[in-house]
Amino acid sequence: MEVQIKNDIRIVKFSGAILKVDSDEIEKELSKLTQGSVKKIILDLTKVHHICSTALGIFVATKRKLKPMNGDIKVIVVDEDLIQLFEITMLDKVFELFPDMASALEAFQLDAEDR
Repeated sequence: MEVQIKNDIRIVKFSGAILKVDSDEIEKELSKLTQGSVKKIILDLTKVHHICSTALGIFVATKRKLKPMNGDIKVIVVDEDLIQLFEITMLDKVFELFPDMASALEAFQLDAEDR
């Protein structure tokens, strides 16, 4: 897991399989971000081929923390199995899914213009 900063957006990049053993570290990192002034997070899952349910729960909990602060999480996902996972669990209704970084960044830009 790697965190990058672009303007006021934190980009959290993952790779490989996100397993239950990784959950504590993910929760700690996302919690650290939301306790600061961070309101915009992009989860880059382009290099991920598996996500455990615990990690998905952490993503949802983080989004809930951001909502009262007018914050949000955008998710970049390209793996067909993962897209299907988001659809089956109906998390595609919770998170906006994007095929690439440019469209996720643009969505935050459009959100800012709507306010």
